[in-house]
Amino acid sequence: MRMRCHEFGGDPAPAARSQRDRDSRSDAQTARTGRPARMMRRVFLQGLLATMSIGTALASPKGTAGLDYPSAWMCDQFKFNWYCDVEPVPPDEQQSRPIEARKAKTREEDALERLEAWQRDLKAKRAISILEPTPENVKAYIEAQEQLTQTASLYSDVWRRVVWQNPELNYELKRPANNAAISTYTSNRKSAEKRTLDELNKEWGIFFFFRSDCPYCHRISPTLKFLSDTYGITVFPVSVDGGVLPEFPNPQRDNGMVEKLGIHQVPMLVLGNIKDKRLIPLSSGVISAQDVIERIYVLTSTRPGELY
Repeated sequence: MRMRCHEFGGDPAPAARSQRDRDSRSDAQTARTGRPARMMRRVFLQGLLATMSIGTALASPKGTAGLDYPSAWMCDQFKFNWYCDVEPVPPDEQQSRPIEARKAKTREEDALERLEAWQRDLKAKRAISILEPTPENVKAYIEAQEQLTQTASLYSDVWRRVVWQNPELNYELKRPANNAAISTYTSNRKSAEKRTLDELNKEWGIFFFFRSDCPYCHRISPTLKFLSDTYGITVFPVSVDGGVLPEFPNPQRDNGMVEKLGIHQVPMLVLGNIKDKRLIPLSSGVISAQDVIERIYVLTSTRPGELY
């Protein structure tokens, strides 16, 4: 009986705790079961709220929703619409719309196109007359060539008239072509060259590099002797091989100038300035006395292009 009393009439705490544990597990299970449902309801409500906001924005006037057109449902040919039938523009209205004007050609561009077309036509007639030399083809080419010749003659005549009437375009004022003017030009040129030589003799001389076994050196040697005796030009003969020439029996031996100047051919003439030590190559090979004088004048007294 004591055992039964202990079993049924003992401390009720363990039984109560067991009941609470069962209730707690039941509540936890219920919570786990209901959480996904609550999350689904929350997502659904958020989506519904977003849909309502978008609908309100689409229906709102321009400027209130950030759109650049009144409504998403309004047909606009400049916007993308799934169901938008844009009526075609009538042809009359299309023609009335402003069209960007084409840039007009300049006179030079138009003339260039015409000239190129003319040249192509002439070449075509020439080609067909050569490949198929029938009387008709040859005649067509001759006529085209005659037209070109007449045009060239007209151009040449207009050219000379323009030169006659515009002295600044007359090249003959620099280099005359008629005999009377050529004589005057030559006389003035020789006088200028003579003055140049007289002035150059004070500072300039000619280095004459030669070999005693060189026939061309023997040929130009009398020319240099003549220039020295007539115009007073100082000539410094330099023997490359140590030999001599009849006109220059006492030459200077090469002291390294040949290698310094890169001289590989003789005879070689080089202008030298005794004050500033400048060296100007003048000529290689045989040239006349007049050519020597002219080159000295051009290289020391004129600028490039001055005489042309």
